[in-house]
Amino acid sequence: MKQLFAIAVLISTIVGVGMFSLPYIGAQSGFGIAAITLLFLTIIITIVHLLYGEIVCRTEGKHRLVGYAGIYLGHWGKKIVSISVVVGFYSSLLVYIIVGGDFLGVMFSGIVNAPPIFFNLAFFIIGSIALYAGIKFVAKLDLLMGLLLIIIVLLFFYLGFSRLNIENLKTLNWGNFFFPYGATLYSLAGLSIIPEIKDFFRKEENRKYKKVIIWGTLIPATLYLIFIITVIGLTGGGTTEESISGLSGILGGKVLWTGAFFGFLATITSFFGIGISLKETFICDYKINKNLAWFLVCFVPLLLLGLGVYNFIIIIILTGALLGAIEGSAVVLIHRKAKKLGSQVADYNLKIPTIFSYAIILIFVVGFILTLVFTL
Repeated sequence: MKQLFAIAVLISTIVGVGMFSLPYIGAQSGFGIAAITLLFLTIIITIVHLLYGEIVCRTEGKHRLVGYAGIYLGHWGKKIVSISVVVGFYSSLLVYIIVGGDFLGVMFSGIVNAPPIFFNLAFFIIGSIALYAGIKFVAKLDLLMGLLLIIIVLLFFYLGFSRLNIENLKTLNWGNFFFPYGATLYSLAGLSIIPEIKDFFRKEENRKYKKVIIWGTLIPATLYLIFIITVIGLTGGGTTEESISGLSGILGGKVLWTGAFFGFLATITSFFGIGISLKETFICDYKINKNLAWFLVCFVPLLLLGLGVYNFIIIIILTGALLGAIEGSAVVLIHRKAKKLGSQVADYNLKIPTIFSYAIILIFVVGFILTLVFTL
């Protein structure tokens, strides 16, 4: 049961608002390009997640990526990763508040007559209370929510299968070849919760940790592929940015509500995971009081929302590419150092050739540069 809980926590952290951008972005680039990008980056991110898991095992004490960077990459490595982590976390929390609030608005539009900001604030309050409760509270919810997310995606596919237009999946736009890169990376990222997952297992259960990381990464990728096929197959070039509202005219209003409910579950569980990880980063790596850490986690995205930062597609694309370039590369470099300097025996031992390690870094850096060139 603990293994299922751990997988659910990782799935729930990975599957978030980024998923809802993938069909729209896939419709802009073409399904084939989006699918190949998803397959390729799933392999890369699974390896990066496993590398990070080994780093956690090899290092004594409780840390997050910022702390590991300080231990193995030194002062400047810690500073660079700190900036990336904080920017990435806050960007994610802001996007979850924006889109999660929109989903709440759809769910209660017939009951509560209020402006969109009301639902954004409602989402924020729910998420903030959950963050204050901590990881044990979240873990009790994640298994149920993870199962619901899988069931609802499969239900969408089942209801829409007979209406899928295969021609919608054949279009290609080579001019938008790099468009899916940043959003796909963003949607697959689960580094933030991997140290928490280690706490689920005792030393004699160490083999389960590796399996949890693998399955917890592959299941979201599979869900994404099914979701992309369903939405693009049904709506084609008319795919909306958040994917769901465009389905209402095809599958009906009930599907719209179900999709909004699905979206709310995905965003709120990821808000829990990301928020807790950022709070733990402040507590563990910066020695900040837990109440102040909670306040810092919640206040900044609320401030950004008040300043009118609202374009979630661009935020997701740029944030995903940036996190890959900095955090993905940092994990590879930290892993190489931890192999030599780590003070503990790891639960598993990955043997990554040097040339392959640097190839991953090159992919992340070039991907970020090309995203800037072709997106901005």
